[in-house]
Amino acid sequence: MYRSAPRGSPRDEQSAQEGSKVNPLISVHVAKAGGTSVKALLQAAYGHGLAEDYADNPANPLSQRILAPNFYMSRNELLPAGASCVHGHFHPGKYAIQRGTAMFTMLRYPVDNIMSIYWFWKSFSQGTEPLHAFFLENDLTVIETARLPILRYLFSVSYFGGFDMGRFDIIGRHEDRETALTKLSCLIETPLDVHTRENITAQSEERKQMESDPWLRRRLEDILKEDIRFYERYAR
Repeated sequence: MYRSAPRGSPRDEQSAQEGSKVNPLISVHVAKAGGTSVKALLQAAYGHGLAEDYADNPANPLSQRILAPNFYMSRNELLPAGASCVHGHFHPGKYAIQRGTAMFTMLRYPVDNIMSIYWFWKSFSQGTEPLHAFFLENDLTVIETARLPILRYLFSVSYFGGFDMGRFDIIGRHEDRETALTKLSCLIETPLDVHTRENITAQSEERKQMESDPWLRRRLEDILKEDIRFYERYAR
């Protein structure tokens, strides 16, 4: 379920030793909201003290989070042995939040987030998970994609439903990511390169036209209104 950061140079080994001194952290990587960049920063900060948790994606309809939510939310897992940070696709209710452990996530305005998911998924020839495969097999439009229940309520239900968002120390906005990452650097008391950007979905004229279409944005805002309320309430 967990993967430690890969071994590398002596500098990486030094980073791993230094990582044990970094404040413990639980970091939720919401799909297409800058989480891959955050992972790169946490790998540099925590070294082998970073555990990646991507095995039970809340946006996967076959995940335990979807199939058995009550069981999932009662697991109360601790950070894996030897880890001082966990980062990945998971609902934060999976973990027992111990005193002294900070919590971080970053959200993106839902209309822009669903468009990024749409174009990212279209860049693959085969699905990486069941929902992605369904998307490709049925050649869904962005509106049809937004109507998929797991994505329509990606923030308010799939990733954070039933969780007290007040327990997060930082809920950043992807649109102001450098501020969010600067706050994270202060939170864990470790320098971070806030300009790091990873896994950026390629731009195209078709995508630019979609993103600037006022009619389409209004349609998506109506479909995603619950997640927009969630975003506006909690992201800072």
